[in-house]
Amino acid sequence: AYGILNSLIEKGLVSYVIKEDKKIFYASDTSNLLKEIDEKREKTLALITKLESIKQKPVEERSVKVYEGKAGLKVYARDLLESDMFYTLGGGGKEIFEELKYQYPQYLKALSKKNMKGCLITSQDDKEAMKKMYRNTDVRVRALKNINSVASFTIFNNKIAIYSATEKPSVVIIEDRNVSESLKSYFSILWNVSK
Repeated sequence: AYGILNSLIEKGLVSYVIKEDKKIFYASDTSNLLKEIDEKREKTLALITKLESIKQKPVEERSVKVYEGKAGLKVYARDLLESDMFYTLGGGGKEIFEELKYQYPQYLKALSKKNMKGCLITSQDDKEAMKKMYRNTDVRVRALKNINSVASFTIFNNKIAIYSATEKPSVVIIEDRNVSESLKSYFSILWNVSK
């Protein structure tokens, strides 16, 4: 019992006087009990606030997906249309157009309707065809000499799509903000030297 009384004394909930070599205990004002609870609540809330401020931020999604065939190109096109801006480098544009010749007009119409902006660097050989294809959109087309590739890559929404439409079409989509931002900076350098 003295252990409990000593604990209550330390908390200011009980006091005592010594009379004739005996301790006489008195209960303190009962509002002291509520004050103690309020103090603990304030300390707990302060601790919660501190923990919230250092709580680990959610990990950004990172993934790699591989799609094959015409269906894979369609998945890529739909995913691309979810963005507001894209950057494309490659010489495989005509092959993709051939593979999706019936879907491409709807794709270009959706691109234009959404006012999506884009920057496309292609080969000298494909430049005029790409300009004609994207003429009713906000896509700017430039060319680099010596691009001779059937593969292309597009950067959009923290994603990079690497695709080819020759033989069996395939698309690899990498979702990684750091990789996407790095490739954007490389693209910017190429954009500045392209014509």
